Amino acid sequence: MAEDPTEFFLPPSFPYPLTVISLDAPVNSKVTRGTRLLSYSYVYQSKNKNERPTTRFGTWDATAEGDLTRWNVKVGDVVPSHDKAVVLILEPCKHGVQLGGLCALCGKDLTIVDYTGYSDASRASIQMTHSAFGPTVSLEEAQRIERETANHLLGSRKLSLIVDLDQTVVHATVDPTVGEWIAEGESWEAKQAKKQAKSSTPTDSDDSSDESSDEEEECNPNWEALKDVRKFRLGPESFGNPSSRSKGKHKMVENDGCMYYIKARPGWKEFLEKAATRYEMHVYTMGTRAYAEQVCAILDPDKKIFGNRLLSRDESGSLTQKNLKRLFPCDTSMVVIIDDRADVWEWSPNLVKVIPYDFFVGIGDINSNFLPKVDPSTLAPAPAPAPTPTPSTVDSPPASDGDNTSADVNGDTTKAEAEVNVLLNENNAALDAQLEERPLAKKEKELQEHEEEEEIKQAQPPDKAKATAEPSVPTAHDHHHHRKALLKNDDTELQRVGKLLDEVHRRFFTSQDSSSSNHNRRSSKPDVTRIIPKMRAETLEGCHILFSGLIPLDTKPETAEVWRSATMFGAKCHTELTSEVTHVVAAKRGTVKVDQARKRGNIAIVSQLWLTESIGQWRKMDEKPYLLEEMEVHPPATHPPTSSPVMDIHDLSSEDPEMDEDDGWHKDPSELDTAAIDWNEINAEVDAAMNESDDDEEEPGFLGYNDEEGGQTEKEDFSDDGSVKSLSANNSPRMKRKRLRSLTPSEAGFDGDTDLLRSPLAKRKKVAAERSGLSRLKQGVTASDLGGSSKGGSENGSAPASPAEMHQDAFGEGYDDEDDDEDEEADFDLEDDFLARALEEDDEEVG
Repeated sequence: MAEDPTEFFLPPSFPYPLTVISLDAPVNSKVTRGTRLLSYSYVYQSKNKNERPTTRFGTWDATAEGDLTRWNVKVGDVVPSHDKAVVLILEPCKHGVQLGGLCALCGKDLTIVDYTGYSDASRASIQMTHSAFGPTVSLEEAQRIERETANHLLGSRKLSLIVDLDQTVVHATVDPTVGEWIAEGESWEAKQAKKQAKSSTPTDSDDSSDESSDEEEECNPNWEALKDVRKFRLGPESFGNPSSRSKGKHKMVENDGCMYYIKARPGWKEFLEKAATRYEMHVYTMGTRAYAEQVCAILDPDKKIFGNRLLSRDESGSLTQKNLKRLFPCDTSMVVIIDDRADVWEWSPNLVKVIPYDFFVGIGDINSNFLPKVDPSTLAPAPAPAPTPTPSTVDSPPASDGDNTSADVNGDTTKAEAEVNVLLNENNAALDAQLEERPLAKKEKELQEHEEEEEIKQAQPPDKAKATAEPSVPTAHDHHHHRKALLKNDDTELQRVGKLLDEVHRRFFTSQDSSSSNHNRRSSKPDVTRIIPKMRAETLEGCHILFSGLIPLDTKPETAEVWRSATMFGAKCHTELTSEVTHVVAAKRGTVKVDQARKRGNIAIVSQLWLTESIGQWRKMDEKPYLLEEMEVHPPATHPPTSSPVMDIHDLSSEDPEMDEDDGWHKDPSELDTAAIDWNEINAEVDAAMNESDDDEEEPGFLGYNDEEGGQTEKEDFSDDGSVKSLSANNSPRMKRKRLRSLTPSEAGFDGDTDLLRSPLAKRKKVAAERSGLSRLKQGVTASDLGGSSKGGSENGSAPASPAEMHQDAFGEGYDDEDDDEDEEADFDLEDDFLARALEEDDEEVG
């Protein structure tokens, strides 16, 4: 007899609410399958609204056998739903453990279905073993098993650890290039061993020539990293249903199988041996069962670490998700996960994420090519877990629609199988692509070509003349001599993960010891799902992050993985720049948020790599190596200062909150295309700007004032003596001016006065350089000022100053502009330049 009675519920298909009209089985009576337990009534409402509601009656029969111990309802009670247990029956066997359709406890055949439509096989639907064909258990039995397991682990001071294989502990590929490289390395080592054996014995001339040939041969640069690579072959039966196989170009794997090459992560042996002293370890992989068994045979040949605790995609029930409830359906407080992907676990709080191991460059996870690629900047929100039926105690089956339900189930099963086949075909096609395209060979060729180009570039400057006269062609020996290794053996991730696992273990049992010694008051049970999130939150604690250019505008920020990851590791994320923000994580320079943060100061503006490294290392990285430097801007051309405020390039902003790459703000100025620029037109604009005033708000009385009534703007014009002439727009149209070409003293008619030989452009620059005030381009000079100077000079009795003296007084001494006008004066006409005419008039007056 079982110790506790079983609760039985009314079937969910009954017409609720219903009224109990009789209890047909008394308390302490024996019931068998099919015994009537109670009768009920309910109100039936026809679909035809014109018909009146009628009262109808029904009965409920037992679906199990045993002693009826208690009723939870009485005659006249109204039962609104099936959520409440109505009767308790003490069963001789609850059939809580089943195997192959039989009860593993009493041996009863549980596949028999009678008129009630209920099967006892549904009472134990939970798979807790690592085999797809293992026994299934009921919820009650699962809870009992987990309690026993937890007590055993606590007694051993261990936790449970679920280990992923691909890109967590190992990396695998089917690229035949790896096999060729291994063969090259083994052949080279055999030759070296042979040469060493011969070196101890006298050799003739032929042997010496063979040795010199061997010395010239270089070992494959990847051989050192490939020495511990293991391999095994899987037959075609591991890649799909034999009946579905067909011939074709991309059916190599399905028809012939393939060879796998497995590289264990550096430090794997020490990591697994140490972890096994603190954790009971399970393998959970997206690979097939055959693949997982072969890999575990490499890592744990004696089965001392994993034993038979291996779960593959063949048993997990899903190709795209991993479910912790598959192994621990009731309690996950003592379970830790290490995996390189968080999305397949739906960001479980039990997860310690591992940086993916990418030894075979660019191969990725060959057993999950059907999974979406991880983009660290933008990821869709975590998918909601699929609803799983709670294994309640005992329910009765639906009373009707059995055929329709069966048809729906069959249709859903067929659709699910079709989807699985599509995913498997995609994965097999990816394996075929590796076999045919040999991506590692292509990458090695690209690397060698790049290295050869770099060597040629480095060798060109000192030997440029020699290389030009005698171009050298790299020989095969030179090529081998400079071969670089594509594969690196420098990964240290397992050391970091091992330290994290030690810390989780320490915190758990420190809390456990504290709660065990605290007998007088009740303390909370230690829980890994609280310890790991707390450790993660300590990483970026106190950091307030603003993202720029990392989250698309049409995405809700809270759903992006970069936001979720930062929040998971203790940071507080913001959508606007506030006083709390301490870090701006940006994809590029020049965005509005980056410029605002730079102006405010005391904010670390870092690249996304800082956040990625901090999350990957579980520690806050130093910001200095990840700071985004100021934009590199070439200094502007030298020009006279103006009264207009100098605009910083960082003050520029776009209407778009985040400027795109195409806006060009991130480009180096040296990369800009200047071929289409008309420099003559730009020079003409500069000349006009040097001669004209663009200040529309000058006070009345000054030249250049914009008359509001007439709407005309007067221009400034300077003569050779420094005076300013007012040229109104109402006057006769001005002639098109040309620059003064260079004149010899004899042509100009000046006796040694070289100041008067300067071009008009040089004179304008000189005037602009000597003006005072905020802007030397916008200073007005009145006629009275010039007249006062002339009058004062004549009253003192001095002779009128010559144009050269007036020129020197106005512009000052020491101003040299010989370099400013030498290439610009040859093609300009003297008669068309108003400054030249003014100089000639003044010269005649002086003469």
